[in-house]
Amino acid sequence: MIHRFLFVICILCIVSCSSWETEKIPAEQYFSKKWEAIDLHQVTEYPYPEACKDLIAREAIKKCFEREIKSIFYNSLEKSPLLVTTAVDDTLWIDMIVNEKGSLCIDSIRMQQSTRKELPLLEPYVFQTAMDMPTLEPATLEGTPVKVKFRLPVILKVD
Repeated sequence: MIHRFLFVICILCIVSCSSWETEKIPAEQYFSKKWEAIDLHQVTEYPYPEACKDLIAREAIKKCFEREIKSIFYNSLEKSPLLVTTAVDDTLWIDMIVNEKGSLCIDSIRMQQSTRKELPLLEPYVFQTAMDMPTLEPATLEGTPVKVKFRLPVILKVD
């Protein structure tokens, strides 16, 4: 009787052990699921200049970054020796890239042809302002530094 009881317990243990095993997922499937979960159009942390380093909230860092970049460009343009002979009313669209090392560079500048003709030195001046920009902390995606592209509107209104 005891032998039968022990035999039944042993069989139950052997059968139930298979349910204790963890399911193994192939690495390709795991990384595929992880990759799908990452939004490639949203970074985990935005790039930021030294002035924004004490901020913690993601949106606060983004706003600080935008404010600092705009301030640097507007202050630089206010000090520029650019002169006009006719009124200028245009919005420059400056596409910028902050690379994985935190360096900022200009990808493209879009402006009206009349503005380009009236201010031929504006484009080189904008490029120089970007080159003089201090190094930023790069954007990160899941802890890895990544390159980000953004667009800065600069409103030019000269009477």
